[in-house]
Amino acid sequence: MRRSRLLMFAVLAATTVLLAGACSSSSASSSSGAGSASGSGKITIGTDQANDHGTQDATGKSSFQIDANNDNGFYFNPTVLTGSANQSITLEIKNVGTSEHNFSIDSQHVNVTMQPGGSEQVTVTFPASGTVEFYCSFHRSLGMVGELQVA
Repeated sequence: MRRSRLLMFAVLAATTVLLAGACSSSSASSSSGAGSASGSGKITIGTDQANDHGTQDATGKSSFQIDANNDNGFYFNPTVLTGSANQSITLEIKNVGTSEHNFSIDSQHVNVTMQPGGSEQVTVTFPASGTVEFYCSFHRSLGMVGELQVA
């Protein structure tokens, strides 16, 4: 009887360890040309809490891809794009998620919507200094926010 209790305890302990490991593991991947940097957690952008999926440098580039996604949360990848003061850049916003997404920058009158699998190109300008916020009008409150930041 004691041996069967020990065996049952060992099986329960091993199962608990395996389940805890499976629940706590995460993987980040990027299928975009934007790079594979990904953050964890949240960052504050303006008055919003953004789901952080990293920062990429676009200094000197004329085009760049940003992914809009809803796999394990709503986010842009990268969340922060850095560039030079007053740099103009064409962004391809690619919806790699399963929900409809939007890309908006109020101060630059940008507002485009992409169906799953779709993409839109927009030309934006980095500010002279500081940051410009962008967001998904459908999922902003869920953390789908990012920014253009002068390096």
